[in-house]
Amino acid sequence: MTDEAQEFFSNDSFQNSPTDTSFSPCIAVIENRALIGECLALCLRNKLRVAVLTYPDLTSWDMDPAGSSASAVILSGTGYDGGEQSGIFQNLCRRQREIPVIVFSDNDEKEQIARSLKRGVRGYIPSDTPFEIASRAIRLVMAGGVFIPASIVMDEDDKAECMALKNSKLEFTPREYDVVRRLQKGESNKLIAHQLNLSESSVKVHIRNIMRRLGVHNRTEAVIALAALIQKHAGQSENQAAVLAHGALR
Repeated sequence: MTDEAQEFFSNDSFQNSPTDTSFSPCIAVIENRALIGECLALCLRNKLRVAVLTYPDLTSWDMDPAGSSASAVILSGTGYDGGEQSGIFQNLCRRQREIPVIVFSDNDEKEQIARSLKRGVRGYIPSDTPFEIASRAIRLVMAGGVFIPASIVMDEDDKAECMALKNSKLEFTPREYDVVRRLQKGESNKLIAHQLNLSESSVKVHIRNIMRRLGVHNRTEAVIALAALIQKHAGQSENQAAVLAHGALR
C-alpha cells in the first residue's frame, strides 16, 4: 500500500462510526444471496470500520441515494461476466467512473479478469482470497489503487518477463532480476532473503536500487511500474498494465 493510502486509512476521519454514512466512507455490497451478503458486510464493517450497505441487485442499489453515493461498489457472486447482467455491469462501470467498482467472484480465469478490467473494474478478488488480503485490497482501491491477484501477474513465463525487462534498458543486475520476480509474487523481504540465500539487509539494498531505477518510492509503486514495463515491452494490452500484486499491500 502507498504511503498516502496508509496515511488515509490511519486518519481519524476514516475511523468514524460504521453506521454514519454522512461522515465516513461507505461501501455498497451487491449480492443476491442474502446470507453471504450480510456476512460479507459484517466482516467489512468490523475490519474496515466503515458503513456497509447491502443490496440484492444493481437496480436496488441504483434506486437508493445512499448507496449510489458510496465510496466503492462491490459486486459479489456470479452473473457479471455474460448475458443480461454483463450490459448492466458495463454501464455501471462507465456511469460511475468516480466510484471504484470491485468484483468478488469464484471465477479466477485470466480471460475473465481481463474482460473486467476492460470494463472499468478497479479490483478483482477471487473468492479463495484470504480475508486479510481482500480487506487490504478494498482499502487500496478506495484510496485510488488497482488490485488483481498476484497469481495473474505471475502467469506469464518468467523468461519472457526477464526479456521484457531487459528490453526496457533499466540495466538490472542478475540478482536484481531475481528480486524483481519475487517482488511480483508478493514475497516479503524475509522470504526473498531465504529463497535467494541473502541477508534481509542485502534484500533491502537491492529493492532500494530497483526503486531508484524505476523512479518510484515504495514497493507498491515498484510492482505497478514493473508490471507496466513488462507488458509494454512484451507487447501486451494496456488494459492489463495496471496490475498490483499481493506484496505491494504488505
